Amino acid sequence: MHNPLHTRDKIIRNAITLFNKKGYRATSLSDITKALGMTKGAIYGNFLNKEEVAMASFDYAVNKIIDQLSMHIGSQKTAPLKLKAILNYYEKYIEKPPIEGGCPIINTSIEADDNHPGLRLRVIHSFAKIKDALKKIITRGINEGQLRKGIDVELYATMFYATIEGAIVMARVEGHMKSYELIKRGLEMQIDALTI
Repeated sequence: MHNPLHTRDKIIRNAITLFNKKGYRATSLSDITKALGMTKGAIYGNFLNKEEVAMASFDYAVNKIIDQLSMHIGSQKTAPLKLKAILNYYEKYIEKPPIEGGCPIINTSIEADDNHPGLRLRVIHSFAKIKDALKKIITRGINEGQLRKGIDVELYATMFYATIEGAIVMARVEGHMKSYELIKRGLEMQIDALTI
């Protein structure tokens, strides 16, 4: 028997790869139907338009990244080790991204302007979600005596995340890991300097 949730899920999983590789503007509904071997009717039976497919696909990609990131963070006991686990996760992430075509958050943020308000809000929300997770790790580390008191939590979490995202862009554009490895080493030294 045909399962509409299965069809919707299949569209989302395949569309994100196309959006992530080609971009949202350049990917048409015809590209999606061709890649899936489906009719436009199958897509319109599950989504109102391409924008809705794009937003659902982006949500799927971000949830996949956050789930993987949470596993890496959860495997460590202390705040300094959790922060280092994030650096290790993104190192593997560059070499073998969970979604083909690179980082969907970076790729989408480049395109998510005023023409895509729904996507733009989702990118902003994903930034906030990751920064909030970082702020919790840092705050807990301070409270448990693992990290120095007096750290500006908002500032450090924002800089930490922005530095990682910038390092990912550099590694992708340069086509090698040298910049990421240098930035990772710099951030690890910073974590060590803040560790009690």
